[in-house]
Amino acid sequence: MQLATTVLIAGGSGLIGQRLKNTFEQKGFAVLILTRNPKSPQDVYWDPSTQQIELEKLAKVQYIINLCGESIGSGRWTASRKKVLIQSRVEPALFLAAIAQKLPHLKHYIGASGVNCYAAESGVVYQEGAPYGQDFLSKVVESWEEAHQAVLKNTSGCILRIAMVLAAEGGALNTIKRPIVLGFGSAIGSGKQMCPWIHIDDLCSLIVFAVENQLKGTYNALADNDSNLKMTQVIAKLLRKPLWAPAVPAFALKLLLGEQAFLVLTDLKASNQKLIQTGFSFNYSNLEQALKPLLTKS
Repeated sequence: MQLATTVLIAGGSGLIGQRLKNTFEQKGFAVLILTRNPKSPQDVYWDPSTQQIELEKLAKVQYIINLCGESIGSGRWTASRKKVLIQSRVEPALFLAAIAQKLPHLKHYIGASGVNCYAAESGVVYQEGAPYGQDFLSKVVESWEEAHQAVLKNTSGCILRIAMVLAAEGGALNTIKRPIVLGFGSAIGSGKQMCPWIHIDDLCSLIVFAVENQLKGTYNALADNDSNLKMTQVIAKLLRKPLWAPAVPAFALKLLLGEQAFLVLTDLKASNQKLIQTGFSFNYSNLEQALKPLLTKS
């Protein structure tokens, strides 16, 4: 009897990690989750900050998916918060680089990073070979990917630069739809700024695809790019809510959020052609098609 392929997910207790766990299990994979708070037999204790891990439980691991990182959208970007955002990404990846050599059956590593790593000039469609930008998010991704490379020096693998993930259970979509639900939704800034996105089911399918095909290199993980205004209008339409309020001025958002306003005011358009050329296909490549099952019950 052939044993199930074993996948290890770091950062697997969050929204994406839990959905990914279910996706892998439905396909017959055995899944282990690295966590500081183990609660089930599939959970494996680790603490990257103290370099502790239950290494003996990882003997059968063949694939590692590293999703670690504190939420970029949570909390104001104070100096201390910025340090946490970088450290929560770099520290786990470097620890995984150290233990990867001790896993006898490890075949492949997949590291998550962000598509918000380019200079974000209007009218430019960014491909993976473009240089990093100079803003804070770009610096986060640059440090993040340097840490992933510490693993990839000795292990086959890839990096997925993930766009805004659309999910019903939480994340960016809940933040965007909240004022619309309350009846005072509006576009942000000019509303023309583009935003790359991907449906959570497509992201999970992509990660499974990367495992099954052992993708190598760096890929922009997005289904499409749409404007802030279009996203707001589609959400309002699906929720059957009006958009009464005028657009929120950029200066007001900067006063409210500080540097974090960059998240919603940046005009970024990225290419997914390198990913499509691998043979991967999206189930949700149209914004309304992607949002409808997330926002409506039928």
